[in-house]
Amino acid sequence: MTESTGDGAIGAPAKASAASSRIGWYTVWMTSIVAVMSQLDRGILALFVQPMKRDFDLTDTQVSFLLGFAFTLFYVVGGPPLSRLADNGVRKTVISGCLAIWSAATACCGIAQNFWGFFVSRAVIGGTESGCGPASLSMIADAVPRNRMPLAYALYNSGFLGGQALSLVIGGLLIGLLANVQPIHLTGIGVIHNWQLVFMILGVPGVLIAALFLITVPEPPRHGGTRPKGYSLREVIGFIISQRAYHLPFLIAALLATFQVYGLGAWMPAFYERTYGWGPAISGPLIGMFTLISQTIGLFAGARLADLLDRRHDDANMRVYFLAFTLGLPFGVIAPLMPNPWVALSCFAISGALGAMGSPVFSAALQITTPNEMRSQVTALYFIVANAIAGSLGPTVVALLTDFVAHSEADLRYVLSGYRLVLGPVASIFMWKTLAPYARLYRERIRQDQ
Repeated sequence: MTESTGDGAIGAPAKASAASSRIGWYTVWMTSIVAVMSQLDRGILALFVQPMKRDFDLTDTQVSFLLGFAFTLFYVVGGPPLSRLADNGVRKTVISGCLAIWSAATACCGIAQNFWGFFVSRAVIGGTESGCGPASLSMIADAVPRNRMPLAYALYNSGFLGGQALSLVIGGLLIGLLANVQPIHLTGIGVIHNWQLVFMILGVPGVLIAALFLITVPEPPRHGGTRPKGYSLREVIGFIISQRAYHLPFLIAALLATFQVYGLGAWMPAFYERTYGWGPAISGPLIGMFTLISQTIGLFAGARLADLLDRRHDDANMRVYFLAFTLGLPFGVIAPLMPNPWVALSCFAISGALGAMGSPVFSAALQITTPNEMRSQVTALYFIVANAIAGSLGPTVVALLTDFVAHSEADLRYVLSGYRLVLGPVASIFMWKTLAPYARLYRERIRQDQ
């Protein structure tokens, strides 16, 4: 009897721990799937720059507003209230609700008839997507142990990469299959072009995944939380200011890095078409597959490197962030200048693999140094400053440089190279400045948890 009781006493916690671990990693996988869906609409729109210009008679600058400003303006508006709701409420409800709404708005891009029709749909997508990322990162931080965060965020960020790649692969394949479909005239709506059907097709799965997420994903308990009702936005901003030695260079580095991500990414399909003559049916799947493979490798390499460095360096996460971006920079600068598209793809792949190493450690560093009940709001502020500003201005700056400096669509390649050459080194400098203050905050967090 004694042995049986002893085994049960030992076995029950072990089984409970194993079950908790399975639930935690299921949460990570489901948030990764949501991340996939969040990227489909972005990549698809970039893929159809040329058809959109042709059928709606738009300029590069107008297209850039759809790629960036229409999305990010309402991302800024929706981010603070939705992240506040996630910090003091049920995060899975915020995530599933946002996913359902932006998926419906993606489908509505398929019936847009002009610039303003697309603008409204993109505004709805941006407003609702703003609440998903912060809530997901907060859930993951409570779903897995601290030392497993880089791996968990590598899995989560692989969802973004998968979504970006799938948007190009699926979009390119679908537009190829629909190439012979003639414009459809719908009474009361107008003309639906073949490329718009892709938006309708990709909008449907998101609604189904939103329902699955709400039903099957449990809300993880908050670890280390002391404020059940959360923090006000004023308190969150005060916290960031109090830690400005860390957050100021971190914010600037993130802003400059994402300026490059959005600026280059939005115009990549157009670059291949204008420079090498590859249309979206060719460039989309190839860019998608090269991106998916190279950056997935980078994500998990970054998580592994952070795990190895963590044993000896308190600044391991930020150190990997700095090294990843800096080592990938030269390949990103020379890629647009290559003499043929295959060499350009290879250089972009190397740059992307190295840059992706910084994604999981970026998320882990931000969550580790932030109190539990303000994680969503701090993350949202970072997303607003970095993603929203860079997402709206990045594509537009590239467009303006192409329209008013280069004066030629064919010179887009030189704009992309120069854009990276100017912004990249400055971003690296500010990343370096985060190392010492992050190490201090990391040690403080460890002491608080003990």
